Amino acid sequence: MKHNDNHTFHFLSEIAKENTYRLLFPDAKAGMAIILLYEKLENGAFPDKFFKESDIHDALLKVSSVNLNNGQYHLKEQYNAIISDLQEYFLRYDEDKQQYSFKEYAYTFCRHAKETLKSFFDPTQIEVICTNLRDKLISCGTQEKVQEWFDLDFSAFKPRLKNQLDYLDKQIDQSVADLRENKRLSLQEGTILDTLRQIDERFEIVRSQNKELRTAFRATEEIRRLLNKYAEQYDSDEIHKGTDAAISFFQEMRHVLLLIDKRLDRIQPRIKQLFSNLNKPLFNVRIEKFLGYLIRNSTETNVEGRKELSLPDGIHPTITSHAVSNFTIVDRKSDLFPAKPKKRMVAVETPELKQKAFATTISQVFQQDDVTRWLGTIAEQLAEEKHVDLSDYFFRIIQEEKGDNTLGLAISVLYRAIKRYEQQQQYKVTINPAVTKSRQGIKTRLWQITIQQK
Repeated sequence: MKHNDNHTFHFLSEIAKENTYRLLFPDAKAGMAIILLYEKLENGAFPDKFFKESDIHDALLKVSSVNLNNGQYHLKEQYNAIISDLQEYFLRYDEDKQQYSFKEYAYTFCRHAKETLKSFFDPTQIEVICTNLRDKLISCGTQEKVQEWFDLDFSAFKPRLKNQLDYLDKQIDQSVADLRENKRLSLQEGTILDTLRQIDERFEIVRSQNKELRTAFRATEEIRRLLNKYAEQYDSDEIHKGTDAAISFFQEMRHVLLLIDKRLDRIQPRIKQLFSNLNKPLFNVRIEKFLGYLIRNSTETNVEGRKELSLPDGIHPTITSHAVSNFTIVDRKSDLFPAKPKKRMVAVETPELKQKAFATTISQVFQQDDVTRWLGTIAEQLAEEKHVDLSDYFFRIIQEEKGDNTLGLAISVLYRAIKRYEQQQQYKVTINPAVTKSRQGIKTRLWQITIQQK
């Protein structure tokens, strides 16, 4: 059935309509008043969830800097205009009770702001969230429960984790902005040095919070293994898509944590160097001030016909005596104990020694060629059959290849193949400990390792 394009919702067009954006996101005074009323509702100040117009006026007055000397009537007109706008999305008026209540959008508006800011105060809460996510995933006994985990638990977790990372990034941005703002201040007052100390301490806190988040991510490794198990257990496109999206999300967040560490590694040493460089002239300035103070405030007095210098009040002269040390210098004659000459060893190069020296390198080069050849064979079979059992190739290499290090060659081929195809989204590498492979005459036993094209 063909859909009517006239009923398609265009978000940008709708919010661009006259006053729509302003009504959805009111100015600071109106928004703060709504938040103040929300806090009162949460604290039980309005048991029936209704409040009067005077309560709204009080909230607006509390968050406003309006001077009441301008006239109460003019102020009431302003507040009534604000209340009229808020009735579009935030407030509902009950004519019978002549009272107001919150619309659902007002609750959503306040809760989102509160949760966003609240999460900034406790970056380590992600550890609890990750653990709960893992426990709920473990308890999923059916395909429906796994899908419910994706739709409810994981969907709620993603924005909370992103808020944590945004907070760490914001801390760094704010520190850099503070540094740029304070670089114009007077060096003699020491303001910029105090700012540098605060910024350096803030960076250390951010680094420790970043490490705590990486520690909290340990539970996500188990989540990834469980998701792969469920994806293999349940033949469902939705489960597969959810698994790929979740794993990609965790990888992306780990990358963001790494970028934050790199930013700190770049900025923090520069802060410390700048702090050291600024400390030196500041020390010199303070010494210069001190000496100037002594010169201006010291006095000269006659004591028994001898002139003596009196320092200003509060500065006591300190007499320090240093004992002069007499060192006995003994000349050492260079030829008194002459060193015995050592015989210089001259390396003799022979064809046998050269061949022995390069034997290991040549062997490694040949082995790399063999690894490449076997990887090509695996790729050809995978392209034709969409499925490869790497365990069979392991024993096949040991049986077919000649040389002293066939086991090492087989291990290298498997390692390179697993690493190559694990990084490609269109392939799935599975290691099954429940199935072991072996060959007659070979002592090694191997878990089944397969590559499947999705």
